Amino acid sequence: MAGEGPSVKQLTEMINSMMGQRVLTEQQLNQILAGAKRANERGGMGAVLDYLMKVTQADVEKGELQDFAQDIKRNPQLGMDFLQGKRRIPRGRRKK
Repeated sequence: MAGEGPSVKQLTEMINSMMGQRVLTEQQLNQILAGAKRANERGGMGAVLDYLMKVTQADVEKGELQDFAQDIKRNPQLGMDFLQGKRRIPRGRRKK
């Protein structure tokens, strides 16, 4: 296995807690994860980020997401810290 992490249920609960309301169900998260996996198989991380930006309608620049993804790749615990509210997600680090 690639690594142990939270279950889909735990991840859904963390996301909803972080957002302060129920914004996601386990079924929706499973669909998003499956779509992200297909995007990765077709076009790598860039395709995954494009997919996630489309699905979530995120108001963020792709470069910021790429930086964030690299930070999480280097230190996976950082992602858990963000989800658990131990750290704030940095914004606006990259200039156009």
